[in-house]
Parts: sequence; structure tokens; C-alpha cells
Amino acid sequence: MNILRRILLVVSLLLVVNALTACSQIVDKMNGQAEAQDEIIAYIEESNPVIQSGAEAEIAADEFVFGEEDLDRAHTFLTEKTIPALEKVVVDTEAIELTMEELQPSHDKLIAAHKKLLEAYSAYAEGYYDGDESLLEKGDLLYEEYIAIFEEHETMFTELAEEYRLEVEIEEVE
Repeated sequence: MNILRRILLVVSLLLVVNALTACSQIVDKMNGQAEAQDEIIAYIEESNPVIQSGAEAEIAADEFVFGEEDLDRAHTFLTEKTIPALEKVVVDTEAIELTMEELQPSHDKLIAAHKKLLEAYSAYAEGYYDGDESLLEKGDLLYEEYIAIFEEHETMFTELAEEYRLEVEIEEVE
């Protein structure tokens, strides 16, 4: 009878240890998820102002440049306002430090998108300076590439956020 009690005690202890191990693994997983969510939120807080700056430069150019009949004024605005603002956007995007490796592919797309946007507006500036319609068309093609790359960034980022159970709502800047 004493042996049976010891066996039951050992089996009971093993069951408790297994249950505690399972609970520990669940807690570790929840902590990992919470840390990932914090990293994603920190990335949003750091990248959103940069994305907003790029959108503001685009809006200003759209309002001033593309309706402007004086090509010299349009060129001046692009070279003195838009392009420097977009150069800063590229530098600021590249300066964002990631602490979560899974964010890197999405962030790389954001960098590529901002570089493509700068390239597009540089082509527009050159087209206005030279009065060359083909450069303006090149700017349009580069801008379309920018849109596609930026959408890839948004998709990758949204999927990552959803993987860690964060709901992300992407707003259009108008």
C-alpha cells in the first residue's frame, strides 16, 4: 500500500509539473506577443510622422506644381520645396531603428517607396526645367511604381500586425 501511495504521489507531481510547464509556455507566448505588439506600435509611432511628411510634400506639389502654367515657377517649387522635403523623408525613413526583425521586409519596402517618390519628383523637376514631356511621363511611371511599392509595404505591415493580433487601420491622406 505504501508503494502505491508513493507511485500516486509521483504521478500526481508529474501531472502538476506538466501543467505548470504548459502554463509557463502559454505565459511566455503571451509575453512574446505583447512585446511584439509593443514593437509594432513603436514602429507606427516612429514611421507615421515620416509618412505624413511625404504625403504633405506630395499634396503641396499637387496643389502648386501640377496646376501651374509657369514652368519655371513649378520647377523652382519642386527643387526648393518638394525635393528637399522628400530627401528628408528618405533620410528619416532610413534612420528608423527596428528592434523587431519581422518588421524589416515591410520597412525595406517603405524605404524603397520613399526613394521612388523622390525619383519621381526629381524627374518632374527635370521635365519642367527642360520643358520635356517625356520626362514628365517618366515621372508619372515612377510615381505609379511608388504607389505599387507603398501598397506592398502596407500589405506586409498589415499582415504582420494581424499575425500579432493588432488591428491596423490605414487612412488615406487627402
